[in-house]
Amino acid sequence: MAEGKVPANGIDVWFESFGNPSDPAVLLVMGGNAQATLWRPAFFEPLVVAGYRVVRFDNRDIGYSTWVDFGKQPYTIETLAADALALMDALEIERAHLIGASMGGMISQRIAIDAPARVRSLTSIMSSPSGPDDPELPGMSEELEAVIARTMSGGFADPMEAQLATWRLLCGSRFGFDEAWWRREVQSWFDRAWNPHCAHGMAVAASPSRREGLARVTAPTLVIHGDEDPILPLAHGEATAAAIPEARLVVLQGIGHEIPEGALDEFLQPILGHLEAADAF
Repeated sequence: MAEGKVPANGIDVWFESFGNPSDPAVLLVMGGNAQATLWRPAFFEPLVVAGYRVVRFDNRDIGYSTWVDFGKQPYTIETLAADALALMDALEIERAHLIGASMGGMISQRIAIDAPARVRSLTSIMSSPSGPDDPELPGMSEELEAVIARTMSGGFADPMEAQLATWRLLCGSRFGFDEAWWRREVQSWFDRAWNPHCAHGMAVAASPSRREGLARVTAPTLVIHGDEDPILPLAHGEATAAAIPEARLVVLQGIGHEIPEGALDEFLQPILGHLEAADAF
C-alpha cells in the first residue's frame, strides 16, 4: 500500500493505492460529503486480488484533501473531475477504470466525457446524469429533504445524530439500518478529518446536466442503482444508462443510497465482469 498527498489542480489530494502499480488501475471516486474510507476494504480488496491497482482518494473539501471556502473558491463537478485527472497524472496513471458512487459517479461521468482517452471503463453507482434538482427526474423523498434542511439550519445539536438521521433514511429495506455499525463508521469520520462546512452539495447544484455529453461517451459503461434510493431515485440510474450508448443497467432490489455489506457480491460480480470485458476489448 502507498499513501500520501500530491499537488493536483491547485490543491493537495490525499490518496491510498493498493496492489501492484503495474496492474491496470481502478480509481474509486467517492460521493458527496463522504470520505474515501467509505470505500471499505471488503469492496476493494477483491479488485486487488483480481489483479487491479486500486486507488481511493478524498475529494477536495473533505477528509485529508484541501478544504476550501466555497464562497471564495466555488467549485463544480468539472473542478472535481479535473482534480481526479490531476491525481492520475501525479500517480502516472495513463488510463483507469472509473468506479464512482453518487457524486463520484457524476465526477466519473464528467471525466469520461471530457477525457475519453484516460478511461478504460466507467461504472456509475447510485448516480445521475444531472442531479437531484433535475425537473425531468423525481426529486429526493420529503423525509430526506426535511432532514437535510434541518441539518443545514443547525437543527441537530449533535452532528452524530444528524448523520445517523440521514443514513437511516438512505438505507434500503432489505438490510435495514444498522445503527451500531453506522455510529462506529461516522465516528471514524469525525476522528479522521471532518469538515462541517463541506460544500459538495452546492457543487452538485452548480453543475450543469451531463446528458448531452454522455451521448458521446465511448467507454464501456455499467450503471448500478438500488430501487429504493431516496435521494436519487431509480429513474436517475435509468436516465444515466439511457444517455450512454450501450450502457448496461443493473437494478438491485431493496437497496437504497448505499453499498451494504450484505449486498457486496451483487455489486462486485457485475463490476468484476465489466472490468474484465473492458480489458479484453
